[in-house]
Amino acid sequence: MLQKIKDLMKTKEEIDLINKNIEENSRIVSDLKAELEALRKELTENKKLQDEFLKNFKENLGVIKNLREDFGKELVEFKLLKAQLQRKILDKFEEELQKDLEVNREALKKDTDDYNELRKKVSEILARMNMTTEEINKFIEISKNIKKEDFELTRFARHLIEMDREKLELMRKIDTLERLVSKIRRRELIR
Repeated sequence: MLQKIKDLMKTKEEIDLINKNIEENSRIVSDLKAELEALRKELTENKKLQDEFLKNFKENLGVIKNLREDFGKELVEFKLLKAQLQRKILDKFEEELQKDLEVNREALKKDTDDYNELRKKVSEILARMNMTTEEINKFIEISKNIKKEDFELTRFARHLIEMDREKLELMRKIDTLERLVSKIRRRELIR
């Protein structure tokens, strides 16, 4: 019987040990349950946040797609506008250049006409001067052959002086015309 009591004591100790282990395990299970509950709450919150993030991401993705399409359209329109603007600038430049060339062409034509007219006048003046020189030479030749009594030298001398004055005047005009022609040529060269 003592053995039985010992066995019972031993069994009681074992049961106490088992109860202790069960209590320990219960406590661990309770802790694990609490941790599991906290994890479940965190997972639920994370799932909500993730769902909200996915929802926002989908919305933003739609907005980004729309913005991308809009940007593509704007880029195409900008390229078209750029091409049109370049064409307009080029057309305007050509138009202005054409106007400027027309004005310069008219001025050049007028200057050329003036130059040709001046050249003609200078040629006429030179022809007259040659004729005058020939006439003077004739007079000189005649004056050599005429006797003093047949001709009044004073009147002839005045006439020669007058012709000489005309010749000097014509020479001044020729110089003036040559300077004018030179200015016109320089103006043509500058253009």
